[in-house]
Amino acid sequence: MTDATAYGQAQQRSARVPSRCSVPWGVCPEHGATLASSAGRTWCMDPSCLKAWPYDRMGAACLEPATHTVQASDGGRYIVCDGHARAARIHVVGGHVDPGLPNAS
Repeated sequence: MTDATAYGQAQQRSARVPSRCSVPWGVCPEHGATLASSAGRTWCMDPSCLKAWPYDRMGAACLEPATHTVQASDGGRYIVCDGHARAARIHVVGGHVDPGLPNAS
């Protein structure tokens, strides 16, 4: 089984898990939007990080567990992982990022 096949299977399983990050592209789980990709490989560009992935993580749905809720200014609410929460704190205008997941009601 190739890395791409294994990753594709993981994505399909993740799509059925409502506690996964809802963002359709990947980030570094520790540093956020710091990824670079070339020739089907991805790595974190933070100088203190040694993480790398043998697939295009930026072009694939995030598989990390959701840990935060982003409330967008347009009323949308999204559950995201630590890395996407870090990026959202920088990029979301007029909304906010809260730790934890919304209560199911």
